[in-house]
Amino acid sequence: MEDPMVLPLRFFAAMDRMRRAWGEVTPCPELSKSQFSTLLTLRHGGREPVNREKRAPFTPMTLSELAAAMEQSMPAVSQRITRLEATGYVERRQDEKDKRTTWIRLTPQGLELLEYLEREHQKGGEPCT
Repeated sequence: MEDPMVLPLRFFAAMDRMRRAWGEVTPCPELSKSQFSTLLTLRHGGREPVNREKRAPFTPMTLSELAAAMEQSMPAVSQRITRLEATGYVERRQDEKDKRTTWIRLTPQGLELLEYLEREHQKGGEPCT
């Protein structure tokens, strides 16, 4: 009979290999995988980027919409937004009519970063240089 800890250990080893692989292919070393994914989710409104639906890049999302689209907890996404806000890539704005609602959107700097990374990826160029 196999030790019940073998499967979790294999899983964690695979996760560690993926983390190291991300470090080798990351489009921008200043961003974690989660931060990059958050920027992409905001850019595409929670839809798959491959659909290429035209969406205004500055269309905001609420924290609950963003967390649901990413299938993550609101506290985790909120912490990430705080860090991305400090970099200037996203901003929070309170709804003018309902002060309980806060909208999150890419800033022009955040959109510029994503567009730059996409162009560099298509050219096979150097990311975030």
